[in-house]
Amino acid sequence: MNSEALNETVLKNVRPEVEAWLAEFVERNGGFVGSVHLAELAGEGAVALVAAHNLPASVRNGTATVPFGKGMAGTAALRQESVAVPDYQTDTTGVTAPAGRAAGSRASLTLPVFDPEDDIKLLAVVGLGFRELRDFTAEDIAKYNTDATTVLAVI
Repeated sequence: MNSEALNETVLKNVRPEVEAWLAEFVERNGGFVGSVHLAELAGEGAVALVAAHNLPASVRNGTATVPFGKGMAGTAALRQESVAVPDYQTDTTGVTAPAGRAAGSRASLTLPVFDPEDDIKLLAVVGLGFRELRDFTAEDIAKYNTDATTVLAVI
């Protein structure tokens, strides 16, 4: 990716160890795009992008800092629960950001990760996008959520 196209906030917050974890997470779960936002960097009521996999610069820049309630990452953070969208490209629920369609994801899932010692303290939000349409079952979401918590080893 052309780093000149990335804004200063994205470049400042990049964590290579989290990007390496994310690439493996996306691959082992059959996705093609992904992201990790951390709560600690953004201040109260927002999450900051620290890792992206196969996301265009426009999407990375647009999600550099996401307020709670905006887009999938912000909605997962606000609700403190996973957000699943069977078709990001045609979604009309209000949880997707139209600019995010540039990533090319069809089905998307965003997973909040909490402190193991405090189940209401949000630490991260992990996003996973798939090329194909997908209806996520409760079992699918639980499986992806369990895997997403492995990010705690690198944040």
